[in-house]
Amino acid sequence: MNDDMVQIWLYDTTDKNKLTGTTKVPRGTELLVGQTYIKPESGLYGTPMFDEDMLRWHGISKEEWEKTNPHKGGIQTGPSTQQVLLADLMKQNADLKQQVQNQAVINASIMKSVADLKKQSKEG
Repeated sequence: MNDDMVQIWLYDTTDKNKLTGTTKVPRGTELLVGQTYIKPESGLYGTPMFDEDMLRWHGISKEEWEKTNPHKGGIQTGPSTQQVLLADLMKQNADLKQQVQNQAVINASIMKSVADLKKQSKEG
């Protein structure tokens, strides 16, 4: 993994803070609501849910999982197609937000240059 990129975990704040996927962001990125640097512990059953107060992930017991999902015979092996698509959309949104921030810096620099040129033309 690139040292400038770190993995974050995404969760759905409208559905009990359930894990929806992961993505990578530049180190030091200010995370949005529904994102955390905290990795779920191994051995959680069901879809892990993030506790924002305790800053940790929790799941259901193995027995409870097997009772509600007898046909799957074990732990969930990965996110659903919907969760993957949601994670992709959240990443695209974060990327677009970063592009908007970068463009704002460029615009400010251009405006300062224009102001400096106007000032020089008045003085000259």
